[in-house]
Amino acid sequence: MILRKNNKKRKFKTGFTLMELLIYMAVLSIMSVVVSDSFLTLNKGRDNIEIKSELNSNLSFVLEKVKYDISVAEGLNFPAVAGESAAALDLSIGGENIYYSLDQGRLLRQAGAAEPEFISPENLNISNLSFTRLENVNPFLGSKKVSLEINISGAYNSGDPGRQYEQDRKIMVNLNADF
Repeated sequence: MILRKNNKKRKFKTGFTLMELLIYMAVLSIMSVVVSDSFLTLNKGRDNIEIKSELNSNLSFVLEKVKYDISVAEGLNFPAVAGESAAALDLSIGGENIYYSLDQGRLLRQAGAAEPEFISPENLNISNLSFTRLENVNPFLGSKKVSLEINISGAYNSGDPGRQYEQDRKIMVNLNADF
C-alpha cells in the first residue's frame, strides 16, 4: 500500500494588510508627537534655567563689584544723610572719587577723571537701583557706623517674550571707616 502525500502547497500571506499598516502609522504618529513634545518641554525648561542662572550670575557680579568698593571706601559722599536714598553712589577711595550710576539700564562706574565703564553686561537690563545710607551712632563711645542698603532690580534683556525673567536683590554693606 502506497501512501500519497498531499502535494498541495499552502500559501502564506506575506506583508501587511492595509488596515495593519494604518494602525501602525497611527501608533507611530502618536508616539512621535509625545516624544517631540517631551523634548520641546525639556528644552524650554533648560533654556529658562540658563536664563535665570545667567541673570543671577550677572547681578551677583555687579553687586560684588559695588560691595568691594564700598567695603574699602574711606568716605561716602552721596547719599550724604542717614535714611536718604539715591539712584547714584559717590565714594572716596584712595583720594579718588568712585561714582556709580545707571545709564539706559546699565550700571556705570567712573573712577576719578577716567572714562566711565559699564559694569553690567548688555543682556542685563537694570530697571531699579537705589542706595540707602544707614547710620548707627553710639553716643557713649562717640562712634558712628555707616552702612549702605543696595536695592537692585534686573531683567534678562531679550526680545523673545518666552525668555523674559526678572529678579530683585537687596544687600547690606558696612563701610569700614568710622565717620
